[in-house]
Amino acid sequence: MVTEQLLAATSRQLTLISSRVEQGATPPLDRDMLRVEVQRLEAERSLQLGAVERRLIELRRLLGMGADASLSLRTALEDLVREEATPGASVPQSDALTTRPDVLEAEARVRVAEAQIDRAQREGRPDMSLFGMYMRMDAGFPEQGFSSTGALEPIRSVFHYVSVGATVTLPVLSRNQGAVAAAEAERTGAAAQVEAARLSAQSEIAAARSRDEHARRALDAYSADAIALARQNLVAVRQTYELGRGTLLDVLNEQRRYLDVERAYTEVLREAYEARQTLKAALGEVR
Repeated sequence: MVTEQLLAATSRQLTLISSRVEQGATPPLDRDMLRVEVQRLEAERSLQLGAVERRLIELRRLLGMGADASLSLRTALEDLVREEATPGASVPQSDALTTRPDVLEAEARVRVAEAQIDRAQREGRPDMSLFGMYMRMDAGFPEQGFSSTGALEPIRSVFHYVSVGATVTLPVLSRNQGAVAAAEAERTGAAAQVEAARLSAQSEIAAARSRDEHARRALDAYSADAIALARQNLVAVRQTYELGRGTLLDVLNEQRRYLDVERAYTEVLREAYEARQTLKAALGEVR
């Protein structure tokens, strides 16, 4: 953590300045200013550690882990952002619309409405249904009777039943116009929802592309040389002060400038990552 590094360096510098004050080589004001700076950095570090711990607990909850479970990040945010390829670079916007869940859902509603129209129209047309039935029944009685030869035999016989018919439906007064009109109105509304979903998707994709592009430009501005140069400037100002050619205020101002650069770089990394994930979601690459 950058704050911890600065705190350690400032604490070492405070020890050095305190010894020089005791020797009368440095005014006590420099020691007091450094002491205030050390306390400020300690407070800032405590706040940052609390924020990190709070977010880790929330991440464990989202992952279904206990609050005290061990959790380590496999890839640093900087490596994750810089190594990730641009999503959908060769995917036209028209093709991207076909993979978005909201557009697919709206198109499915149109197909359902069309199926309802077809069913309502079929229910309003003349219809004929044919039916047939065959039944074989073997029945008998416990009594006995005389046969044609005069002998006794059980009373028993097999019966065959066959029925054939047709049912004709003729819609004379009603051809189901109400259900057809309702289904057509539903289909019109579903088609309007499709257009609205496509327009919303196009706007979301365009906004996401613009956000991702500007975030990448900001990230490119913070090259590795820029961070190293800011750190080098801080070291140079400290050495200048130790040689007696600068003031402690110059050191503190440069140190805070370096902190501002690191914070800005972290914010750019966060924005670049969120912009990339937003673009992926807009293109339908993630759900």
